[in-house]
Amino acid sequence: MRQPAIIAAVLLSAAALGLPAQTTAAVPAATPASPPTAPVASADWTLGLARFGLAQAEDQPTTLSEILPRLIAADLKALPTRHTPDAAAEEIARRETIRQRFLSGADLASKLDARAARFFDPSLDADARKDALGAADLQIATATKKLAEVVDGKVGASPPSSDRPSRLWDGHAMGQLLDASSSKGLYQAAKAAGVDFVVAGTISLRAGYAIVSVKGFDAALEREVFAWKTFCSVDDPAPLAADLADRLERWVAGREFARVDLNLSPASAELRVNGELLSGVSPVIYSYSDASLRLEAVASGFSPRTLDLEVSLGDRKSLDLELEPLSTGTARIATDPPEAMISLDSMPIGKAPAVIGLDGSRGIVSASAAGRETENFVLPASGDSEIGIRLLPADGLGPSGRIGAAKDRFYKSLGWFVLCIPATTLSWGAYSGYDEAFSRSPTLPISVSRDASIAALAASATALAAAATVMVVRLVKYLGAAH
Repeated sequence: MRQPAIIAAVLLSAAALGLPAQTTAAVPAATPASPPTAPVASADWTLGLARFGLAQAEDQPTTLSEILPRLIAADLKALPTRHTPDAAAEEIARRETIRQRFLSGADLASKLDARAARFFDPSLDADARKDALGAADLQIATATKKLAEVVDGKVGASPPSSDRPSRLWDGHAMGQLLDASSSKGLYQAAKAAGVDFVVAGTISLRAGYAIVSVKGFDAALEREVFAWKTFCSVDDPAPLAADLADRLERWVAGREFARVDLNLSPASAELRVNGELLSGVSPVIYSYSDASLRLEAVASGFSPRTLDLEVSLGDRKSLDLELEPLSTGTARIATDPPEAMISLDSMPIGKAPAVIGLDGSRGIVSASAAGRETENFVLPASGDSEIGIRLLPADGLGPSGRIGAAKDRFYKSLGWFVLCIPATTLSWGAYSGYDEAFSRSPTLPISVSRDASIAALAASATALAAAATVMVVRLVKYLGAAH
């Protein structure tokens, strides 16, 4: 039978992982134990920086523990592709295979414990015990087959990809640092943040200098892979941060490379390197061999640009790639009063009259002069045009104030118009009554009253017409101010 060999494989796997041999035997029936699992590897290889600690408990607290790792993260705005050496890749695969053996063995042990529990369960009668044991035997057979496949190498972990895209932990963009102060230390910090690699350090202050020890922890290998010791001025840790960032960049690359830092103008331009899209506001190009790079940059409203760049291993270059705006027409700006200051999208360009080249975008022109209100105008996207801007005398109200004042005047005139309507209606009613009475009995008193009602009607009608005219004028001014 293969079961003794399988159990022996389980024990050997546990020993290889550094676990006590009795761990497998102590697995409860319902909840099988498992060794600590490494963080699940994502498509990207992720590096995180932890808060640095003090080398000794009696060392004086220092803000360098917060400042230095954040400076390193700021300098590591980009990371090269992570290259895993063959020996490390094989070790990772070997550890994962041992872990799979342990988990398969733990699963088999739990199934055996479950069968024993059912066998000795006094609540089961003979038939029920037989059915329970049959089901348990099927589970044991399945678990045994799975463990046998792992032991025989039919199922196992393959070495990880030697090259993976790399990036910083997302929390660094928000100013966060990993916390490696727990008892498990760096492993738990990596597991909690879901990162592949943790950089931590300790600081000791000595006579105005800080002695800094930096170590790197690989979560897949579950061990430290490097340790560096250096020092810096307490008042100026920036040079050390830049040096450590450079060391980390070279360690992540694992090989020689050329680096080109690009400054794109405009920053929204789309950049392709040898046909492959490169993202980022300030993109960085890494090349792992001597190469000729074709850079192609395009942006809306700008002429596309193509540039061939030769790089050699070890190069560290910085390149400004600026696109020329497209010219699709001109706008000639004239102002009243003349020589007003002209700005385009808040950037001063001189005094009027001015000629502005159009590039397909719709910029905003601002004109201002002493004692006048500033006026804004949206440029057309293309074509040739003449634009005249009249600056109104400054009244201290501003656009919103003028709109509010015009609105108040309009509503006040509307109120007077509404008040005149009942007076005119009453005057008309009085005139109609006296006119009818005069037609029936043309006496002198009725004639006098009729004449008085005619005068009242004329006055109220005149007032109504005047109120309506004022209201319409103020409405037009209100709409003009709002426009």
